[in-house]
Amino acid sequence: MKKIGRATALTAAILLPLIGWLFLNRKESTVKLSRFHGRRVLDFLHGYLYFKWTLAYLRPVKFILEHPGIFPKRFYKGAGTRLMQAHHSKVITAETARHLVSIKEPIVSRNPEQVLPFERARDIILQNPGSIAVTACACRQLLKNPCGPIDICFVLGEPFVEFVIEHKREVSRRVSVAEALDILEREHERGRVHTAWFKDAAGDRLYSICNCCSCCCLGLNALSHGFGVVASSGYVASIDEDGCTLCGACDGACQFGALDTSGPVRIDADTCMGCGLCAKACTEGAISLQEDKRKPVPMALP
Repeated sequence: MKKIGRATALTAAILLPLIGWLFLNRKESTVKLSRFHGRRVLDFLHGYLYFKWTLAYLRPVKFILEHPGIFPKRFYKGAGTRLMQAHHSKVITAETARHLVSIKEPIVSRNPEQVLPFERARDIILQNPGSIAVTACACRQLLKNPCGPIDICFVLGEPFVEFVIEHKREVSRRVSVAEALDILEREHERGRVHTAWFKDAAGDRLYSICNCCSCCCLGLNALSHGFGVVASSGYVASIDEDGCTLCGACDGACQFGALDTSGPVRIDADTCMGCGLCAKACTEGAISLQEDKRKPVPMALP
C-alpha cells in the first residue's frame, strides 16, 4: 500500500502542476485536443506533450537507438518494442499518398490486429481530411546536417492541424490539397519514402504523412535495430527480366537495401518495403509493384 501511495503521490506531483499550467495557459486548440480525448486524461496529456514538444519527445528515442550497447539487452528490446508500438507507420505508395491528401470524405480503415505495427490501430478515422498542415520534420530538426528541405511532414485532420498551427507557428502552416500534392510530388522526385503515421496520443488514428529518407528518419532507422515501427506497404517490387536492360537507372534508388544491381537486377522480397521508388527510377518500365500476400494488406481506401 505504501508503494502504491508513493507512486500515486509522485504521479500527482508531476501531473497536477502540468494540468494547472495548461489551465492557466490554455489555447483554443488545447481545449479541442482535450475534448477529442474526452475522459482519457493521460492520453490528452501524452498528446499535448507529443504534439507541442515533439523534439524533446523524440530526442531520447534517438539517443537510445544510437546507443544500444549501454542498455541491458532485455531492457532495450522490451522497452524499445513497447515504445515503438505506440508510434508506428506504414509505407505507402505515391498513389496512396496522393489519395490520402485529396480525399473529401471521412476515412475509416480497419487493419488486421495480427499486423504488429497496427495492433493498436483497429479503427482509424480521419474526421476532417480537408484540414492539412505542413510542418518541419522533427527527425531532421534533431540532426546537425539533415537532408533538405525539412518542411516535408503533413499533419492531417483536426484537432491536430489547429494544434500544431497554434503551438508551432514558426515551423507549421496550413496548405491546400493542391499545395500538399505539389510538395508530395516534389519529394517523390527526390526519392523519398512516403509513410503514413499512427500514434496512441492521436487516438490511434492516422494523423500524419511524412516523406522520409533512411539517413534521417528515426522510424526507418529503427528497422535496422529490429523494431517493427514501420510496416510494409503490402507490395513487393518485381523485375521483368526480359524488359531489364541493366542500364543501372535504379541503382541507389532503394532505401532499404533490397535492390542488388551488381549483376542481373535482383529484389530481396523479405527486405523490400514496397515503396515503389525503384519502379519510379526504372526508365524501361521493367520494375513494377505486386501485392505480396505474405505481408500486411495494403491500406484500404474508399
